[in-house]
Amino acid sequence: MARVSAVTAADPGLEVPQELGPPPPAPRARDRWPGARPLVWAPRARTVEVVLPHADGTQDRRPMRLVGAHEPGYWRADQELDDGTDYYFSVDHAAPVPDPCSPHLPGGLTGPSRVLGRDFGWTDHDWHGRDLSRAPLLHVDVATFTPAGTLDAAAQLLDDVAATGVAGVELSPVSAFDPARGPAAGVRLFAVHGPYGGPQALQRFVDAAHGAGLAVVLDLPHRWAVADDLGLHAFGPYAVGSRIGPRTGARPGPAGTDSPRINLDGAGSRGPRDFLVADAERWLCDFHVDGLLLDIEALVDRSPVPFLTELGERVHALSERLGRPLTLLTDGPGRSDRLITVVHGILGAPGDAGRVEDLHRLAQLVFPAAPAWRPPSHRRARRAAQRAASVLVEDLTRLPAAARAVPWSHDTVRPAPTTDDDRACLLTFALLAGTPPVLDTEHVPVGLDDPASRRLVAWTGALVDLRPEVTAELDVEVEIHTEGEVLLCRRGSAAIALATGASPAVLDLGALPSHLGPWRPVAAWDPDGVRHEDGRLTLPPRAPVVLQASDRA
Repeated sequence: MARVSAVTAADPGLEVPQELGPPPPAPRARDRWPGARPLVWAPRARTVEVVLPHADGTQDRRPMRLVGAHEPGYWRADQELDDGTDYYFSVDHAAPVPDPCSPHLPGGLTGPSRVLGRDFGWTDHDWHGRDLSRAPLLHVDVATFTPAGTLDAAAQLLDDVAATGVAGVELSPVSAFDPARGPAAGVRLFAVHGPYGGPQALQRFVDAAHGAGLAVVLDLPHRWAVADDLGLHAFGPYAVGSRIGPRTGARPGPAGTDSPRINLDGAGSRGPRDFLVADAERWLCDFHVDGLLLDIEALVDRSPVPFLTELGERVHALSERLGRPLTLLTDGPGRSDRLITVVHGILGAPGDAGRVEDLHRLAQLVFPAAPAWRPPSHRRARRAAQRAASVLVEDLTRLPAAARAVPWSHDTVRPAPTTDDDRACLLTFALLAGTPPVLDTEHVPVGLDDPASRRLVAWTGALVDLRPEVTAELDVEVEIHTEGEVLLCRRGSAAIALATGASPAVLDLGALPSHLGPWRPVAAWDPDGVRHEDGRLTLPPRAPVVLQASDRA
C-alpha cells in the first residue's frame, strides 16, 4: 500500500518588495469613458482631431483640447456626439485611426468607432450576484457552444446550464478581432466582436443569465490588447519592449507572432493603466458582468503599486457602489491545468494507481495545500491591499477544453479523455477538490439530448449537490491511499474511490478511519456495478465512487 499526505496551509508570509522607483501618477478622476464626448490619451501628440466621415467620402475635422495639467496627456472634444455617430481620431494630422477605446466597431478593427447608446432595457433589477470564491463555473466558448456561434444562440441554452447547478458561466473573450487573422493579431478590448452579435447581444446574454440565476465571468484577452498591428503606438507608449510568446497553434504570419507587453510600469504607464481599468469598469457597469478573468502573465509589472492592486481597489469600490459582489479571477500558464494533468496521467496508465510522483502531486492538488507560485507583482498585490485581495480568486481547476480555450494555452494542456468513464473521473476530482472548478462542454454537454450526454450532465448535478459538504473541511489533512488497482483519496469524512484498471476491484473499507462512523457510497458513476458487502466495496472499472462517513452522509 502506498500512502501520501498533504496538509492545507495558510498563505505563507510574502516578502516586502524593494522600492522600484516612484509609483505611477494617480489615476485620473475621469468622466464616463468611453462616452459621448470623445476622449483619448495621446501624451506625445501636438494636435489631436476628431474626424467625422461622411457617406460621400468627405470628412469633418474637429480639434480636441488638452484636458489640463491634472490629467496629463489626455485630449477631449468640445462637444458630445449623438448615439450612432461614426468617428476616428487623427494625431498630428496623420491618417485617421479608430479610438483605442472604441465602444463599437461595426466596420471591423480598422473601421470607424461608433458612439454606443446606453438605453438597453435591463430586467435583472433583482440580481444580487453570486459568491464566486469557490463556485463552479461552466466555460462557454461562443464560437463553438452552438452551431450558430452567436451570443443570442448561446443564451438559449442558459436554462440547461443552470439546471446543472453551476453558479455561472465563464465566457471566452468576446473582444473584437479580425476574423481572417484571429485574435492573436490584436483585439480591441472595449468592443464586442461583431460576428458574435455585437454589444447588445452581450447585454441580452448577461440579462438572460441573471434571469436564470447564473453569474457571468468574462475572459479579458490582455495578451493581445496592444499588438503591433492595432497601431496604438500612434497615440502613446501603450507597450513596452519585452514580448509575450504566441499561443500554441496560432496561425503562421502576423497572427502567430509574439505580442508586446502592456506598459504597466514604464514611462507613461498611467495611460495604459487607465485604459485597462476603464475597460474593466465598462464590462462590469455597462454589461453587468459579475467577474473578469485576468491573464497573470500579461499583467506582470515591477511597479511599487502593482496594477492588480490598483484594479482590485477600483473593483472593490465599484462593488460597494453597485451593491453586488464583483470578482477578479486570476489564471495563467501552467496554473489551472495542474490537477487535471495529474489525474489524466493516472487514467493514462490503467492499473498503475501507485506511482509515487503522481500521488504526491495529487495530494497537493486535489484538496490544495500550499498556494501555487505567483508572479512577484501578484504576490505584492495581495500583500499591498486587503481590499484588493478581497475580490481576487486564484488557483482554479480547469477541465481540458476550458484550459485549451484560454489565451495562454500551451502544449502542456492535456487532450480530453476519449471515454465517458474518464470524463466522469475528471469531473469528480475537479468538482470535489477545494479549488474553484471551471468545467467545459466536452464533459458537461448541455443542450444535447442523447443518453450519454444526459448521463454526464446528471453526474455533474449530483457532484455539484455534494460539493458543499465534501469541501467543507478544507483545513483537514488529505490522505491518498493505493491498494492494488484502487485509488482512494480522503479528506475528513469524505472520499473518492476509483478502480484504475480495466476490471472490477475490491476496496477494504477498513482502510478508512472507523471513528468517523461506517462508510458508505453516496454517489456512483456506475451504481449498478457497485456492491457493498461485509465492509468491502466492489468498484466497477474506471467509474468513480464518492464515499462519506455515516454520521455525515
